[in-house]
Amino acid sequence: MNAADAVAQQAGFIDAKGRREFIRFAFACLFASLLNAHVALLTVVFMQAGHSLQTAGLLYSLFVIPVLVVNLLAGAVAARIGGLATTRVAMSLMIIGFGSLALTAGDFWGALISRIVHGLGFGLYLPSIMTYGQSRLNQARFVALVIIFTSVIPFSYAFGPAMGELTLAQFGPTGFFLIGTAPALLGLIMTIGLRPLARPEARGLDLSGALQPHFILPLLGLFTCGLLHAYSMAFLPPDLVERGVALALFFIPSTIATGLTRVSGNFFQRFQPRALVACGVSLMACGLGVLAMTSDVAPVIAGAVAFGLGSSVIYPVVSAWLSQGIAPERRAGAQAVGAACFYLGLYGTPFPLAFVVEPAGYLATSIMLGLFACAVAVTLACFGKKT
Repeated sequence: MNAADAVAQQAGFIDAKGRREFIRFAFACLFASLLNAHVALLTVVFMQAGHSLQTAGLLYSLFVIPVLVVNLLAGAVAARIGGLATTRVAMSLMIIGFGSLALTAGDFWGALISRIVHGLGFGLYLPSIMTYGQSRLNQARFVALVIIFTSVIPFSYAFGPAMGELTLAQFGPTGFFLIGTAPALLGLIMTIGLRPLARPEARGLDLSGALQPHFILPLLGLFTCGLLHAYSMAFLPPDLVERGVALALFFIPSTIATGLTRVSGNFFQRFQPRALVACGVSLMACGLGVLAMTSDVAPVIAGAVAFGLGSSVIYPVVSAWLSQGIAPERRAGAQAVGAACFYLGLYGTPFPLAFVVEPAGYLATSIMLGLFACAVAVTLACFGKKT
């Protein structure tokens, strides 16, 4: 071990090259995540293409089926072809699925096929990038660096929806979908040359690491985080557009708050994970409530900041929690369980929520979701396991 490796290990990486790979891979994931950030406008685009609110919600929610199925297979796929190769397959499928909507958005069955292809890639994406990103780290600053790494995903929402809104206005739906694939193509290219991850001996689903009784509440917290994000992406944009509020007033402040919180990852290692997740869920609920009740600029920005602060720690904290005691090459299965709970909330709820939003309205739905989230937060704070 040379001096550079020793310095890198003290900083929390496996070696000096691992630090460079971690940074490069994080930027690749940021660019690929910009594509997924465009889904915040899918409901608007589908409705402009002639679909009803329920149909748009159905296209949004059916996405969860391939996502969940493939997500639970991510560990087995990574064991077969390697974690890095799985990431490349995931990015490629996302690019094909999203880009093909340029041709299929106006047709229900065509759009559904495109969404399925995108879902296949997205199901592999989060477990594979979390597995590879964590593999570049040692235990010195593991939680802090995992929090920083996962910030690339919400950080993409500072730019993705705004980019999408601009391209949709300037180039229409075709330009919206095709231009949206460009950053992901760059991210895919950036993975070339990275060292592959060792393959585990196990070739099964390997989900047992996360299927423990004490993980029920943290996984419920992930589902709730996904649920609130689902509402913010599927129904908050049309609500804000209807009220004449620029989407950037929500997405940019919330993402900046998320990024600032996650850069301070070392701070969060001082607290119990159950307290962090409970606080995160509570802040998201409060932020969503404020956003639903006002159209004034200052309160909207304040609500967006609260939403971003809350969402900033939930996924990375639970992700790091699920990885404890598991070898790096075997973490894909545990990460898949966590991602499945998040995806179930994120993509499984917009369709049923559409039947609540239309008769009850955006405000009543936001209050209902906020009360549910607060109940989850109290349960987590009182009964979550200390670790």
